[in-house]
Amino acid sequence: SSQNVDYFIANSNETKRRIEKFYRKDATVIYPPVSLADRGLGVGGSKHYTLQPKTYYLSGGRIARAKHTDLIVRAFVENGLPLKIFGKGFAGFEEELKDRIKNYELRIKKKSNVEFVGEVTDEKKDKLMAGAKAFVFASEDEDFGIIPVEAMMAGTPVIAHRSGGVLETVVEGKTGVFFDELTVESLNSTIKKFDDSNHRIKSEDCIKHAQKFSRERFEKEIEEFVNSKVK
Repeated sequence: SSQNVDYFIANSNETKRRIEKFYRKDATVIYPPVSLADRGLGVGGSKHYTLQPKTYYLSGGRIARAKHTDLIVRAFVENGLPLKIFGKGFAGFEEELKDRIKNYELRIKKKSNVEFVGEVTDEKKDKLMAGAKAFVFASEDEDFGIIPVEAMMAGTPVIAHRSGGVLETVVEGKTGVFFDELTVESLNSTIKKFDDSNHRIKSEDCIKHAQKFSRERFEKEIEEFVNSKVK
């Protein structure tokens, strides 16, 4: 069926390369639309986000092994920094992580610094992002990665694994930083550098950059693409 397609649209250069590799077909990259739940906040550069106190780190989305949530949990259990995780677990993975944290609490006789907040509304998610020092993203070779862009729209930098679509959405040193290996040591080394830098990444820069992935831009590029192919 792939050989009968007239035109491919890819959501990132990462996906474009896969289309070329497996289908031997060219593709046009049009980044997907990303927006916050409350249109009055974020994309317009509202100070509601930039003035939020940043008191914790955040991760979340789909809590699954493929997203390496366990790596993030282990890193924060070790570094002691406050971490909130939102989202729904799959195949009992969330419960497995919670059991690990309980065992850790019993061992050190101290309440853990990792908090699971469960599934949240889009509005709650945006507020969680706005209050975070950084959003931590450990997925490997993600096609695009919507949630890191949502975080930047909320004025929050991203700490991500150096692979996949986030290499196209996160600007190192300006809207986030990368860690190179999927290990606790590599992630914590990057978090420490980020924490020690006194968070020099500006919320305003994150919001401005994230506007490149707005719904309005997506609609415009899709319309232009379709019109260019109509004979």
